[in-house]
Amino acid sequence: MACTIAPAQITIATRGEPADYTIVLPAQASPAQHHAGRELQRFTEEMTGVRLPIISDAHPLPEHAIVLGSTRHTETILESSSDLASLGPDGFRITTKPPHLLIIGGPERGTLYGVYETLEQFAGCRWYSSWHHVIPQLESWTLPEIDQTQRPAFSVREPLWFDCFHGDWAARNKINGSRMELGAHHGGKVRFGRGLFVHTFNTLCPPSEFFDHHPEYFSEVDGKRIHHRTQLCLTNPAVVRIVTQRLLEHIREDPEAKLFSVSQNDWGNPCTCSYCKAIDDREGSHAGSLIHFVNQVATAVEKEFPDVWIETLAYQYTRTPPKTVRPRHNVVPRLCSIECDFSQPLAVSNYPQNESFVSDLRGWSKISHQLFIWDYTTNYRHYLAPFPNVLSLQKNIQLFRDQGVVGLLEQGAYQGRHADFAELKGWLLSKWMWNPDLPAEPLIDDFFSGYYGAAAPFVRRYFDELHSFYDNPKSAPLRIYYHISDRVIPDAFYARAAKLWQQAEAAVHDSPAHLYNVRMGALPVLYTQLMRMPNPDQIKIWVTEAPQLYQAPATRHALATEVLKRMDEAGDIRLSEAWHLEQKSLNQWRHWAATPKAPSVPAPQTKALVEDTVLDLTNRGVWGDTISDNRTNDGYALKLFNSYGKRPATLDFHHVAFDHGKTYRLRIRLRGKNHSQQNAPAFTAGIYDPRSKSAIVELKPESSSTDYAWYQLEDWIPEDHHIFWIAPARDPADTTARPAVYLDKIEILRVD
Repeated sequence: MACTIAPAQITIATRGEPADYTIVLPAQASPAQHHAGRELQRFTEEMTGVRLPIISDAHPLPEHAIVLGSTRHTETILESSSDLASLGPDGFRITTKPPHLLIIGGPERGTLYGVYETLEQFAGCRWYSSWHHVIPQLESWTLPEIDQTQRPAFSVREPLWFDCFHGDWAARNKINGSRMELGAHHGGKVRFGRGLFVHTFNTLCPPSEFFDHHPEYFSEVDGKRIHHRTQLCLTNPAVVRIVTQRLLEHIREDPEAKLFSVSQNDWGNPCTCSYCKAIDDREGSHAGSLIHFVNQVATAVEKEFPDVWIETLAYQYTRTPPKTVRPRHNVVPRLCSIECDFSQPLAVSNYPQNESFVSDLRGWSKISHQLFIWDYTTNYRHYLAPFPNVLSLQKNIQLFRDQGVVGLLEQGAYQGRHADFAELKGWLLSKWMWNPDLPAEPLIDDFFSGYYGAAAPFVRRYFDELHSFYDNPKSAPLRIYYHISDRVIPDAFYARAAKLWQQAEAAVHDSPAHLYNVRMGALPVLYTQLMRMPNPDQIKIWVTEAPQLYQAPATRHALATEVLKRMDEAGDIRLSEAWHLEQKSLNQWRHWAATPKAPSVPAPQTKALVEDTVLDLTNRGVWGDTISDNRTNDGYALKLFNSYGKRPATLDFHHVAFDHGKTYRLRIRLRGKNHSQQNAPAFTAGIYDPRSKSAIVELKPESSSTDYAWYQLEDWIPEDHHIFWIAPARDPADTTARPAVYLDKIEILRVD
């Protein structure tokens, strides 16, 4: 008798023919498994026109079945155990057992993820963004012989990009982070308790509630307990008690959450009281007192909620791991890379902050039961500015995986869509968070082809040249707050780039979906050109022989109009994490769009005498204010209170029109009062370089007159990013009568 061998391939559906396969769900299928069945049904119909029926395993096994999850038929078909427990909440196994297809996964997300992987890998479906997907049109959908098991590299996967929050997109790309809009039908998510996601000290122990009666609960800095921008005193037993009580209340109100954050506020000022300092000195890091504190809270939490994890930050002043204290098994440190250069992979860069970060990563990996990462992937001052870091992302994720990281957050432009290659970065991050070893080039080509269509070659040329500016490790670092005027990427490139995007638009003029993607993809180039245009409106001081170089070009009106038009077309676009910077730019562009002719510039001049009003004063009313003063020509002066000594009044040289490469002198007219300490300076002033974080020029006079007098800084060669600053000199010996400084005028003079 002849033996018939079943073919290795199986054909799920053929266009124009009746449904041959039936989707089979567990009788007690979860919401996510029901959704998995509906999604498989939907996309099979979109691809082939064939609608597959869905039944539960309470029915007999159909002749041709797609079995989802773990059903009463699964192990019979496999002739072995499904080993469901080994897959965890997100893992799955896809296997063909002709004539059947099995997608085995748990009730949370595994089955649903297995369905999406089958559609993506074996049918060609793609979900590049929430509005752009590719569902191929097939005459028949045929599967090869398959037997593969997948588990994610990271248990918690969170690309913090605006469009990634979309629930369907997140599920289809196997993302499960706390900020994603994932419902029960998506399998839920690994969620932080409501209100306790990050920077939670002030939430758990608010200064507004406790400081007046218990200042000892908060940071001691320079021998004084501080209310404003404070942290907690982590060795105070009352603080441990309050934070523990408040945290337990939160957990009881939200028991389904897995994670709760007990973490420092988003500024400095750690407590340096004798008790906190003793721990931190011993541990070589402020993380010493932090982990000591969080461990105490976590011990109490575990007694009532043994499955909850307490997350905290290893961030800025707590980034270095402690020498001896160890996080408990239910404590999750989250190491943050905010100081790093992102142009090169972290592990291969010789940038000092990258080297120290990698050292800290390895240190935390050795002492933590589970470790999370908060990584950064865009420019938060300018979301739309090009940020060429794509070619570093994969190696960074591999580094985190290799160091045992279990939770990964990649923060991008989380407040709005269409930042620099936002959709590409979100999609790539989702792929590499699942499997960091997927080759980069096929993924990038896949995205460009599917998302940009016929425009892909032009966009790829732009992408490649953009990233080439940071090929050299000796290039300036790519930091997350770099200024738009930085010239690592020159103006000439943006002129070429604008033409490439115009060619890209022409290539897809008859494809509305691709045309929209191209128009939005060009925004970073248009934005940078607009932001870099000479802007005489922002100039406060003119000391240049070539004022025409600061004249706005005739194209300003048209470019501002076009950028605003595209922003209106898209809707949810944010320019900056800082709302005030965004509003400043938008108001300026609206003015330009409404004013076709740019203003004229003044005549050449190399000396300027201006009033104190040109300075920006931080925290007006607290650190200083404008007052009446009959000893000045205009009747007013800027009074700087001796309550803050760290540059309260500044002049950014983006607001000065000067001749680049030439030497200048700056003088200030002020009056002050000598300090009680002999030889103590009455005020300080200088020129600061925020890029190198160094002083270019400093002035520290030993005394100052109670009458107005002129004081001169050393000559120097200005740069656009330089900042002039002035501050009163604080006198630690004089805690009651703190003399102020009164500023009248500033003179800037070109001296060569």
